[in-house]
Amino acid sequence: MNILRYTLIIILCALFMNVDAQNRELVILHTNDTHSQIEPYTYKADTNVGGVLRRDAYINEVRQNHPNVLLLDAGDFSQGTPYFNFFKGYMEITLMNQMGYDAATLGNHEFDNGSAELAKRIRKAKFPVVCCNYLFHNKALRRAVKDYVIIKKGDLKIGIFGLGVDLNSLVSPEIAQEVSYQDPVVKGNLVVAKLQEKGCDMIICLSHLGLIEGQISDTDIARLVPGIDIIIGGHSHKELAEPMLVVGTRIYQMTNRGKCVGEITVNY
Repeated sequence: MNILRYTLIIILCALFMNVDAQNRELVILHTNDTHSQIEPYTYKADTNVGGVLRRDAYINEVRQNHPNVLLLDAGDFSQGTPYFNFFKGYMEITLMNQMGYDAATLGNHEFDNGSAELAKRIRKAKFPVVCCNYLFHNKALRRAVKDYVIIKKGDLKIGIFGLGVDLNSLVSPEIAQEVSYQDPVVKGNLVVAKLQEKGCDMIICLSHLGLIEGQISDTDIARLVPGIDIIIGGHSHKELAEPMLVVGTRIYQMTNRGKCVGEITVNY
């Protein structure tokens, strides 16, 4: 009887230790440049790659095993298949709502149907869309997009902000005129200072600047905007098997078309 009681105590202690460890763990899932890829597709010799159903199943599996999960997207979730042409981007927002995204930033392809239409789509989103270095001339879009958002997961207070690429040459001149691009280094430093003042334990940048030589990139942001813990990038469709470490900031990017979902585990 005593052996049984002691065994039970040991098991209970182990269970409580496991629960406490899980509560002090944050799992960040991230995507970028999914480009309206709703269905699976063929990639090289692999068939049935990606697809929203597979992504959703994986996200749900992670959530079942971890209490604190953050799901983020670094932009260009629009454009690339007939789904966007037919549904005008509303299907992508609906599916991201159903998957439970916590935040996303804007890629250049989000603007393909113009600012007014983008504002309507963002109003359908159940997650915040963040970007701090665009000055929107469309009032509805200006109201819809936030500079940053603060999310609580477990004991962590997490500040999340977005940075967008210069739209000139990436969208039509008429659409580019609807948005004024502002220096991402200047705006990034201002937002990071605000998030630090608000007592954030972690700061994440959702960047659609990319990793492209000759242009301001995620590595420049890591060097010139101190205080960012993680940059989740997009735009350049680069698959980083391991994060880039630049002056204490880790940079992640997960190729394109939903081929991969990035997973970052943070223990604190």
